[in-house]
Amino acid sequence: MFKKFLLFAILCIFSMASFSQNSVNDYKYVIVPNQYDFLDEEDQFQLNSISHFLFNKYGFIALKEDVIFPEDLMFNPCLALKSDVADESRTFKTRLRIELTNCKGELIYFSDFGESFEKKYAIAYNKALRDAFLHLKALNYKYQPNETILAMGTSKSEASKEEIEKLKEELAALKEEKNNQTTPEVVVAETAETVADSTTKTMETLLFAQKTDGGYQLVDKSSKVVMVLLNTRNPEVFMVQGKNAMVFKEAGAWVLSENDGNQVTNTKLNIKL
Repeated sequence: MFKKFLLFAILCIFSMASFSQNSVNDYKYVIVPNQYDFLDEEDQFQLNSISHFLFNKYGFIALKEDVIFPEDLMFNPCLALKSDVADESRTFKTRLRIELTNCKGELIYFSDFGESFEKKYAIAYNKALRDAFLHLKALNYKYQPNETILAMGTSKSEASKEEIEKLKEELAALKEEKNNQTTPEVVVAETAETVADSTTKTMETLLFAQKTDGGYQLVDKSSKVVMVLLNTRNPEVFMVQGKNAMVFKEAGAWVLSENDGNQVTNTKLNIKL
């Protein structure tokens, strides 16, 4: 009897894993919230920015919840999955997992827990989240249009003229707001404290920040581009182009945080405008 139950349980788990992987591929977008429920403020510890970055890195089209959505998503919200992060941390261990639900509130996918034993919250949450995303990466996501989901949308002909005009106005307003935004300055205080972490080191090379359309490029004295920083919604957080890394401000210093899949390495940068 026990053997039969065990075999049934194994088959259920296998089927669930297969279903989750196939179901995720049915959805074109992932919507990332501005704040996770277990945190006290928007994008705390840059977890929402990191999520947005990693979803895009692993093949998804990730959108922040407060942006104007693509036209097909406007007419069919069921094309998107909503992302969330569950926190089941324990004493001395940070544990996070990724959850994806559809437009009906059904749980389509949840990852294994990413874990970290780091004591500092910012580092622990960062490492645990990136660890959880490695399980999502293993899905090898690739969008495959699902006829049932596509049929849930409202065609343009069915939408009211007033609604379409309103969407156009919102798009125009968003573009104007973006054009009027000023790019934040990248400044590193000379007296900034070193980030407290055993893997933190300091880059001695002096880097010069040069503004670009999408953020900054950091160059050395020979004008060689060392890295390109891309803007996020947080003026103190930048994604590094072409790398699994980000640059953020902590304790008055700009820090490069890199993840090689096994550990997070932080480097205090020496930047000058």
